[in-house]
Amino acid sequence: MSLSGATVSEKTLQDFIDLKMNKIHDFMLIKFATKDFKELVTSHLEPRDTKISNVDQWDKMKGMLSENEAAFMVFPLSFKIKEGGERGKVILASWIPDNCKQKERMVFAASKVYLKNKLDGVAEDSFHATELSELDYCEVATTVSKGKADV
Repeated sequence: MSLSGATVSEKTLQDFIDLKMNKIHDFMLIKFATKDFKELVTSHLEPRDTKISNVDQWDKMKGMLSENEAAFMVFPLSFKIKEGGERGKVILASWIPDNCKQKERMVFAASKVYLKNKLDGVAEDSFHATELSELDYCEVATTVSKGKADV
């Protein structure tokens, strides 16, 4: 249980495994099931579409974020590196816009480390954004790759 008292649903953990290991989803959004902030659940699973680039999937995910509601984003980021080849990492990002309620901001912030620990295998680098401009694909890829991404 997180410091906020929240838990992660078993279905959400299975959805993460399907995204990470089985590669049947392009990304997932996680939110609290109810306004009592007790259980984190999958609010959206994007089915795998190999015709859409990783950058376009990132933009699609960003387009689903609300200016008034917080969410966690789980995304399998893939990028080319300057030395040649391609790398990938599953990242966790928190979206906590300034317009959401104070209690929601606090509970999301208190739940992030717990969620990250439950999602075995997400990259050590995690992101926090309050504005969409902070979720620039190139900047995220550069940070995750420790400057090795060729973006």
